[in-house]
Amino acid sequence: PFNRARLATGVVAMAKRKKIIIDTDPGVDDAYAIALALQAFSEDVEVVGVTTIFGNVRRDDATTNAKILIDGAVVRDGDAHRSVPGAKIPVVDGAKVPLAQLPQGDALGAGARDAEDANVFVADFVHGTCGFGGVRDKYAEVFLKIDGAHEYVYDEGVDAADFIAKTCAEFPGEVSVLALASLTNLALTFRRHPACLRDMDELIVLGGAFGVNGNVNPAAEANILGDPEAADEVLSTFSRCYVVGLDVTTRLTLSGAHIDQLAHAKGVDARGVVRDDMRAFLHAATQFYKAYHVDVANFDGIYMHDPTALLLAIPRMRHLFTFREGAVRVVTQGITRGQTVLDVRGKWPVWNEWSEKSRCRVALDVDVQAASRVFFHALGIDTILDTE
Repeated sequence: PFNRARLATGVVAMAKRKKIIIDTDPGVDDAYAIALALQAFSEDVEVVGVTTIFGNVRRDDATTNAKILIDGAVVRDGDAHRSVPGAKIPVVDGAKVPLAQLPQGDALGAGARDAEDANVFVADFVHGTCGFGGVRDKYAEVFLKIDGAHEYVYDEGVDAADFIAKTCAEFPGEVSVLALASLTNLALTFRRHPACLRDMDELIVLGGAFGVNGNVNPAAEANILGDPEAADEVLSTFSRCYVVGLDVTTRLTLSGAHIDQLAHAKGVDARGVVRDDMRAFLHAATQFYKAYHVDVANFDGIYMHDPTALLLAIPRMRHLFTFREGAVRVVTQGITRGQTVLDVRGKWPVWNEWSEKSRCRVALDVDVQAASRVFFHALGIDTILDTE
């Protein structure tokens, strides 16, 4: 199921940056992932687009937040990290509602981008109403250049599913998608543009809970529960898929002491480390998010969900993870709606609902110390290891 020739080509071209589209619902932990991608790991990945979706916030807020993050996080060192001199990062609207809320007869999601989203569940109690813990407006002003120029380009006439397919077709076998939210945009991409199943390089999915409870209820993790139908469709159809869920992401954390370090300027704008203005933003935005963790999990810190998925998207970081490969199905009905079930056995005496489905590589374990060191260094807080 995994194209060995394609994987081998990736090894030969390891020095070449990996093109990624980030499909996201920012969100505090999304903000960490995007800042890391555009700054600390900018020599590993080239962000060729950001597509937005409902989840942590409503889609329109997700788009606003993505624009702010790009303005703040794009490294302003000329064109050293741009494939095309002067190029800006596209921000593209995606679905406002899950597949189940599309009108009958709209299987391709023609109305998904402009749908009424009043009944869509969003996690504003986790990330704040604006998604950034109440500090969005302040930092939108901080990150805007004096001349008012933006580091993104936005066209309200472009749709996420079409953008993903077009970009993958333009660079066949080179563009991967890092999916940090529900998989609605990806499901619509493959429905409208089946050729994208071939053209896309890899799909890295943040979602699921395979050997642990979910984080919305005992069965389901939030991204998958946001659109179980889309998740089941995508995970059982696309063959070059990596998945990381709560089994791993809840083991990689920043403590309150780590977060406090973000408020202190490092005074060095070095490649491989998130810059001071973005670190200050992350510190401020994280306070609301951390309070949720204290209240619900009795943990003075945060889980690094989205940044963990970013690590998985970077080939040189994959040795940090332990994988099991098999078909993944998602429950779409009943009290376990949203549950992810991995077939680790593969061979069964009779046909079942996992038979002949695409196989995913699911991360079930991680080298916690090594991965944590990567995060601490990239965020400029590695020295706290000496006092923890």
